[in-house]
Amino acid sequence: MLLLNACDRPESGVYQGYAEGEYVRAAPIDGGTIDAIPVKRGDRVTDGALLFQLDRTAEIANHDQAAANLASAQATFLKTGLDFNRLAALVQRGNASQADLDAARAARDAADAAAKAATAALAQADWRLARREGRAAKGGIVDDVYFRPGEYAGPGQPVVSVLPPENIKVRFFIPEPELGRVRSGDKVALSCDGCPAGLTGTIRFLSPQAEFTPPVIYSKDSQAKLVYLAEAWPDANPEALHPGQPVRVALAAAK
Repeated sequence: MLLLNACDRPESGVYQGYAEGEYVRAAPIDGGTIDAIPVKRGDRVTDGALLFQLDRTAEIANHDQAAANLASAQATFLKTGLDFNRLAALVQRGNASQADLDAARAARDAADAAAKAATAALAQADWRLARREGRAAKGGIVDDVYFRPGEYAGPGQPVVSVLPPENIKVRFFIPEPELGRVRSGDKVALSCDGCPAGLTGTIRFLSPQAEFTPPVIYSKDSQAKLVYLAEAWPDANPEALHPGQPVRVALAAAK
């Protein structure tokens, strides 16, 4: 909770805010027992990194069967293709009938269709196998792990949450009398305890509706006053800010 000293007098163009993260939560599409979670809180992961894996026994068996069926179908297609080419040459020399060639063509075409169907079946098996894994949509820091191996996770139930650095923002509240000074796209200076000097951000959101000062940010002078929520996103080095951390926001003209 961010509290201002009751004797503080807010400086015009300078606002108290706090860092907030928009977390990306990885969840299974289909439910299942969790086999492995190769990450832990605080780990840094890259785009596409494996976050969890569900039991895949049935999916692996289906995949292996589909791969075997495809190999068989491709072998049949190759054989029927060779038979057709051989008969086509014999027909040209008058040593085979057109009926034999037509039968060979039909067999080749049927084998081709079977091979294409087997290819699609293998792709479907690959897809089902991939659904048993949860991967990071974006790289970042693992914020939390909600399950352990051996537990059951239902469809859409988050297993791991990741905070990409570009999803860190600063929320602050502008008093109604000062709203006219602020526009979306304005630059702001950001400062906090332990943060490097020179942090800047850009306001990307201004709420169209007023609200009363939230209890997490108040002082003797700001209680029960109308304010507008604003959000600024760091221009660089967003990982210098940590969700929940108090941040001082200053308009460019009020540095």
